[in-house]
Amino acid sequence: MGLGVASLLIATGACAQAAAPVPITLYQGADRTQRLLEGARKEGALNLYTSMAAADDRLLIDAFEKKYGIKVKVFRSAKNILLQRVINEARAGRNEADFVGNPSPEMEALVREKLLQPVISPVQQDLIPAALPKHKMWTGFRVYMFVEAYNTDKVSKDELPKTYQDLLDPKWKGRLGIESKQQEWFYTLVQAMGEKKGLQYFRDLVRNNQVSQHNGNSLLTNMVVSGEVQMGLGLYSYLTDQRKAKGAPIDYIALSPSIAYTDGLGIPAKAPHPYAATLFYDFMLTDGQKIVSEGKAFTTNKRDQETLAKFNPIYMDAPHILDTYDRWVKLYDDVLNGR
Repeated sequence: MGLGVASLLIATGACAQAAAPVPITLYQGADRTQRLLEGARKEGALNLYTSMAAADDRLLIDAFEKKYGIKVKVFRSAKNILLQRVINEARAGRNEADFVGNPSPEMEALVREKLLQPVISPVQQDLIPAALPKHKMWTGFRVYMFVEAYNTDKVSKDELPKTYQDLLDPKWKGRLGIESKQQEWFYTLVQAMGEKKGLQYFRDLVRNNQVSQHNGNSLLTNMVVSGEVQMGLGLYSYLTDQRKAKGAPIDYIALSPSIAYTDGLGIPAKAPHPYAATLFYDFMLTDGQKIVSEGKAFTTNKRDQETLAKFNPIYMDAPHILDTYDRWVKLYDDVLNGR
């Protein structure tokens, strides 16, 4: 009889679970957008946590507010600070974030903290595979292509390197710069080269050609434009394209292997405004991606796949980066400082 009661309880529990309403982040009905909009307008607000540059995300926010009338409150910070804030607030029981935008390794860190919820949306069918981790806890929104940007007044096309090995030539001594906190790019590139060979390559490059260090992709891009650095390694292609479009003396090449990663979007498990968050999610992967394309960045939409394929990119493996993150932070610092 005990077994029968237990079976009954299990069955009853299963029925109750089956009858539970589907979270709005997973709802797939034909009236999905209508439900999202009605719910979002009742909520009346969206708390966005993002590491995207203000100049980039302001266009997205303004377009969303204009289209739907939902007010967006923004907390903007560097990716590591943003990650820690989301974690700290959750541990303190202050669940204020509705939506998080951060690079894929930082989004994967939130997955491991069990702070994100899965999102399934019809717009995901338009995205490249690299944008869609199996767990669906975050989704890639745009693609950062790492390139080698150079000052066109200081570097002639004839002397451009064709391989990474070409940068070991003494003619590049004192002309190269690198971003000092780009350990994820460093890890992925070194793994692609073969760890032993890749580490030795960077040690030789830094030792022989006096590569300067600079904290921040935007800063290093500006230094290439000014000519203080003649070629910057591991810079974002879209920043170069933006400056080039405004007439700056800058262009880029993409040495092989080329490295890329996705900027991720996610909804916290305890988001206070889940309807507004899911509406913003769908917006970012439709209208938002069109806005991003106009800003010279690559998106994860399949329409950009042909262009991205020309780079033959290797995408960062966010889980593997997290597994050995501390080791590679130290290795990168040691290599750049000749230790």
